[in-house]
Amino acid sequence: MHTNSIPSNKKSILIVTPLIPPESGGPSYYSVALKEALEKKGEEVELIAFKEVRHYPSGIRHLLFLYKVLWLARKADALIILDTVSVALPAVLAGWLLQKKMIVRVGGDFVWERYIERTGEKVLLSEFYLKDFPLTKKEKILIWLQKSIVCTLATKIVFNTAWQRELWEKPYALKKDKTGVIANAFTKNEYRNKGDGGFLCVWRATAFKNTDTLETAFIMAKEKNPKIQLDIYKDIPREKLYAYMGKARALIVPSLTELSPNMALEALGMGLPVLLTKDCGAHDLLDGAVIWIDPRDLQDIANKMDHLMDPAVYEKAKEQAQNFSFTHSYDDIAQEFLNELEH
Repeated sequence: MHTNSIPSNKKSILIVTPLIPPESGGPSYYSVALKEALEKKGEEVELIAFKEVRHYPSGIRHLLFLYKVLWLARKADALIILDTVSVALPAVLAGWLLQKKMIVRVGGDFVWERYIERTGEKVLLSEFYLKDFPLTKKEKILIWLQKSIVCTLATKIVFNTAWQRELWEKPYALKKDKTGVIANAFTKNEYRNKGDGGFLCVWRATAFKNTDTLETAFIMAKEKNPKIQLDIYKDIPREKLYAYMGKARALIVPSLTELSPNMALEALGMGLPVLLTKDCGAHDLLDGAVIWIDPRDLQDIANKMDHLMDPAVYEKAKEQAQNFSFTHSYDDIAQEFLNELEH
């Protein structure tokens, strides 16, 4: 996917991120790659990460971060903010005080993740805002803050997928013309899958990743087919991830919801078959390239793992992965952010 360049004067842009390498998590590598892509286009870019103040108590660290953003944003033409809570609240206030253009990128759903972590309930994001779940006072305040400050004061709110934008429109009172969609990056890489070992699951320590369900489903699958193997790793560096993917039979992503499944995209880029939760923001893009699983159905997950042990089924899954041809580079993403700033 490519975008047409829009001629513009050189801009000074401040990227505000909750994470930075070597920290794991989507915004970490995204922030650095976006900075490099914008600089390649001739823009002046600075980056500030929440890591600089995270060791302070809550409240104090947000005030300190507000001050730091105010200081750096004085000479910036625009801010690109890579979350909606931890860095967004102080950064949006700073941008509003300085009357700067601000794009807030919605990379996840903080309140939904927090609810899953607190309750342990298996709630899909697609149903979270449709039902009256028993939220705590703090969770209700977080929704209000995102709605009344972040979504109101920011110049533009961009999502990874149109699917999540639709989920947020009503609860966060979003006007369509104030929103945009900028898909995550995907390019083929030099790593290739050469093995057909065990199933691979890589996760960060959050409850919505749903690994407890996967482990139970694996036990069920192994009772039926003792040859099935599963390797689960937590918070591993990207270099090790590629090594594990290169030897795996398939990647399995059992999350309750995946908004934009970056790891699944990376696996497809290596020609590695993927079993992926069906509550997914990239469903239209990935349909036909991955094997969908119901993240709350133990039998469905076990059956799909067993099914993929069949040589003929496995060869077809590898072919589907290898034929996946979508591309979206950080150069494309950088230009799309610039286009949003122009408008």
